[in-house]
Amino acid sequence: MSTSTLLLPGDRPLKIETRARWEIPNEFRMEQHPSRLKSAVELWAQLKPEARFRSISAIYNCVGMVVTHRRAWAFPEDLRKILSDDGFKRLSGPEEAFIADIVIYQADKDEVAHVGILHDRNLALDSRNPGDPWKVLSKWGAFGEYIHDMSYVPELFGKPTEFWTDRKGG
Repeated sequence: MSTSTLLLPGDRPLKIETRARWEIPNEFRMEQHPSRLKSAVELWAQLKPEARFRSISAIYNCVGMVVTHRRAWAFPEDLRKILSDDGFKRLSGPEEAFIADIVIYQADKDEVAHVGILHDRNLALDSRNPGDPWKVLSKWGAFGEYIHDMSYVPELFGKPTEFWTDRKGG
């Protein structure tokens, strides 16, 4: 790995703003050693075998995946403001959602613990096969992006509680 791809601690954050011109707080994180990244993928394969691994980088987190396009670590406490400033509207529930809408997870009260992007509908659900209506793409901390059933996340991420869209019109 070339050292030119590493981001050093203390580097200035990206200048990235919402559509309403609010500067999104973020920070650079240094990439982890490849052996540590590989170990994380192996651990999640054991702990959450039904999650499908997509990609790994420690430079960004779940909020950074959604709002900085995988360029920086952003903070969960800013997510609702970012979504609102960017013209997203909160939906009443998963039944109103479409692919590419946002799902917010909460572990305690009103705090955002995790976020993901709705990736695909689970179409084989019925009374004999209940389950999550959605597959989600999300970033599990510093250690990997995964495609998974909506509720199939590490316990500390909580439960899916809010759905947001930036769709315009009908």
